[in-house]
Amino acid sequence: MIDLNTAAEQIWLETQADCPNISIEVLPETDSTNTQLLARGRAGDTAPMLLAAHRQTAGRGRHGRHWVAQAGDSLTFSLGLALDLDLVPGGGSALSLAVGLAIAEALDDGLAGLQGPTPAPTITLKWPNDLWWQQRKLGGILIEATPAPGVLPGQRWVVIGVGINLRPQGDQATGLAHACLQDLSATPLTAGQVWAWTAPKLLRAVHRFALAGFAPLQAAYARRDALAGQDVALWQGAGGQGNALLRGAPTDTGRADGVDQQGALLVHTGTGLQRWTTGDVSVRLAASSAPSPTLPPA
Repeated sequence: MIDLNTAAEQIWLETQADCPNISIEVLPETDSTNTQLLARGRAGDTAPMLLAAHRQTAGRGRHGRHWVAQAGDSLTFSLGLALDLDLVPGGGSALSLAVGLAIAEALDDGLAGLQGPTPAPTITLKWPNDLWWQQRKLGGILIEATPAPGVLPGQRWVVIGVGINLRPQGDQATGLAHACLQDLSATPLTAGQVWAWTAPKLLRAVHRFALAGFAPLQAAYARRDALAGQDVALWQGAGGQGNALLRGAPTDTGRADGVDQQGALLVHTGTGLQRWTTGDVSVRLAASSAPSPTLPPA
């Protein structure tokens, strides 16, 4: 708790110029930081806020997955603010890519600062909402939106949840310290440290995205795109059925060809170039048939 509270003070000082009315809170334990902020927005508490939890007991991810975030094993936090995503090309689908890019850049910058002249290994992005290192899951993003009293016409209360492994989680997921730091004994990595790296950059990135959309970020995303040029399997309509559908045969297969200016995934299939948005499909590398370990963010 001391670690996260210290980080909260640092984040507050760094974000005042961009968002002077932001509130920052740390909870010793909660079910889900996303759930907490969604409830606050529905109750009319819609000033921008950051919420982190020392321990999270019912984190949520895509397809209704759940997990427990043990203290010290991961960083879990959420950002809530009012946005009019209908005015932004790509809307919420593209926002998840912009968030992933901001978090990846912040982590690389933070790790490079710890490692001195040796650059940190580049963290990649698996469309639409996973952070990867060497094709292993490092973190995840969950974006949810709800109507809320007190927001401007057209706006919704948007909650952006982020989960980052500090230690490995299962056979196919990695941890930030173990994967990316060369000398763990010399540089212990804490949740507060990583929160201080990522939260200010995330807030600035969301504000820029609301003004300019995803198009200015397309080239930077392409440099971290873990799927581009890879053979992939696609499951259409997986949202409500979760892993039950993903254990079956894929709806389609093809070769990923990056993302467009609205953040949609482009895949060359047997029937031509297909365009997918986050609500339409789940995607995996074709060589990996087993469900990936879950790291719901919030």
